[in-house]
Amino acid sequence: MALLAVLILSLPSCDVDVEFGRHSLGYRENTEYLCRYVWVDEWIDDYGDSHYQELRFYPDNTGEDYIRVRDRYGFVQEYHYRFVWDWYDAFYESIRLDYGGGDYSYMDHIQMYDRRLDCMLDGYPAYFNGYW
Repeated sequence: MALLAVLILSLPSCDVDVEFGRHSLGYRENTEYLCRYVWVDEWIDDYGDSHYQELRFYPDNTGEDYIRVRDRYGFVQEYHYRFVWDWYDAFYESIRLDYGGGDYSYMDHIQMYDRRLDCMLDGYPAYFNGYW
């Protein structure tokens, strides 16, 4: 019996190093890809207004949101916001943007590939292209 205990204790360990959260490989890879590009989307709404949006994500979980709207008469309005972001699920398919003062936006069903970021932004489809 003592010999069996010695044999069991001397066998190599099968420790598996599993990391979750900020130290995981998935977190690092998805965050690096997200922060690598300036994400740009352009669209025309039902009123004929032209929208241009840039999202920048930084590795310290801050970011910037720039929006320019040109109405059908040529009047231009520009907005610049700062936010704090975090992955909102363990599968890196949702991001919460905290603009402060209880103002949040959500990017859900995120798909990132080939310098593309497709998602539902606050419930509306958004199709961002990544630029350097």
